[in-house]
Amino acid sequence: MLGQTFYHQTIRKYVALFGTLFNDINIEKKNSSGVVVSRQKVPIAYGPKQKFLSRINQDPSLTRQVAIQLPRLAFEMTGMNYDPVRKLNSVGALTHKETINGNRNIKKMFNPSPYLFDFSLYAFVENAEDGTQILEQILPFFTPEFNVSVNILTDMGIKLDIPIVIAGATSEDSYEGEFSSRRTIIWTMNFTLKGFIYPDIKSSQSIIKSIEIAFKETVSDTPSTGTFERISLESSTNFSEDFFLLETGDNMITESSETKLGLDNVISKITVIPEGGANTYITPGDDFDANTTVTVFSPPVDYDPATGTFG
Repeated sequence: MLGQTFYHQTIRKYVALFGTLFNDINIEKKNSSGVVVSRQKVPIAYGPKQKFLSRINQDPSLTRQVAIQLPRLAFEMTGMNYDPVRKLNSVGALTHKETINGNRNIKKMFNPSPYLFDFSLYAFVENAEDGTQILEQILPFFTPEFNVSVNILTDMGIKLDIPIVIAGATSEDSYEGEFSSRRTIIWTMNFTLKGFIYPDIKSSQSIIKSIEIAFKETVSDTPSTGTFERISLESSTNFSEDFFLLETGDNMITESSETKLGLDNVISKITVIPEGGANTYITPGDDFDANTTVTVFSPPVDYDPATGTFG
């Protein structure tokens, strides 16, 4: 689609993350003295198909009539919706640096799209006591959200704190029917996971490692031809312009000025290079120390944009 083929397994990771939260729940049975006489771990699986897989695992030949063992947990992702509240700047970008076999590389991707993932967790139990044991091991952690840290995109070094919000819990008791029918209590808990879907990764992105600015001096005469572009300051407005003015009454113009005043009159240049040299590995957004060099030309010299040399 759209000429791009990529797969970060993001949705699969969200599903695995949700199921992992509930894979260590236990049911304890106590005697009249309060002593634990048995302890059973509650198994968890994805989707309703697991009840058939459970029978196959216990009886591969399918010669015995085996019911699903209770208690047990099941979960499934029931839907996903775009979340406009958490929308990021569409043209914003994420970058990541890496070194492979001595070669440095910059990876880049645009900001991800926020989505809400709906999950349902089902607790199948035989009696009400088992159901309340399971609920009390889950509900206190959601107030109403529970944050989980996960390495969602290792290729970009992205680690997220993902909120999982509980919406509520409902109970269903199948007590009606024949006496031979098995009673099953089903607790359903609904959750919303606030995640992101990431776009494709672009490699071999270049970054600016050094900056070189040349300043030119104009004469007092008003230029008659070409474009006169002088250096304006940040304090300039649409109604009033602030600019560099020398003691001689002359101005400074930029290299893009097309007037004859911009030829053969470069008076100085400023070069900014990170400490360690122009090949220093810097990721955009990093703080770094830089060496700034100011070169003054007297008399003024010419600048050749084709070769980037002064002379």
